[in-house]
Order: sequence, then C-alpha cells, then structure tokens
Amino acid sequence: GLSSVSGALTVDISAGNTGSITLTENVTSVAFTNVPTTGVSTFTMEVIQDASLAYTMDAGASLTTYTVGGTGVTPVTSGGGGWAMSATLSGIDLVTFIFVDGARPYVNALQDFS
Repeated sequence: GLSSVSGALTVDISAGNTGSITLTENVTSVAFTNVPTTGVSTFTMEVIQDASLAYTMDAGASLTTYTVGGTGVTPVTSGGGGWAMSATLSGIDLVTFIFVDGARPYVNALQDFS
C-alpha cells in the first residue's frame, strides 16, 4: 500500500498503476516518479478516510502540491473545480490520475463510497 510521511506521499508509477492509502494525516504533497514521458499512463488510488478524524488531500485546489518527475504541476479536473477528499469518516474516494506524455495529470474522482 501507499503511505505518507510528514504529509508527503510518493507514488512510483513503475511499481504498478494502482494503490491504496488510509489517511493518517493531511497529505500536503504528492510526488509521482517514473511516469512515462511518451504515451498515456494512469494511476488509480483508493483513498480511505480515517475512521475517527477527517484529513485533507486534494487536487487542483490549494492544500496539496504535486510534482511529476520532480517538476511542480497543477492537476487538471473536469470543469476546473478541483477534487477534495470526502470528509465522511471511513469513506472512500477512488481517484485516477491520467498522464499524457508525462505531463500534469488529468484527475477523475469517484467520491464518498461509504
């Protein structure tokens, strides 16, 4: 599974294209490594909210910063509204990051499974 340390989450795309994390702190940065620089690649993340305290993670807003291959990027979401982790305790968001030629990700989120 995935885990964050001091608010930082690193996702190595070469290790697979799915992962799961249960939030135990606010995620303030996400670093994607080994993203192919040509073609389309994806990473789908199951993000599980803590059972007793709601933590934050987002994309296209301002709470979480993103890097792809060490370069700062702003994820793109449908309609430009961004994505923020559901606050429902023990709730689940399924978030897919879509990379085209290793650039900033397009984000598709299915939210608040509970």
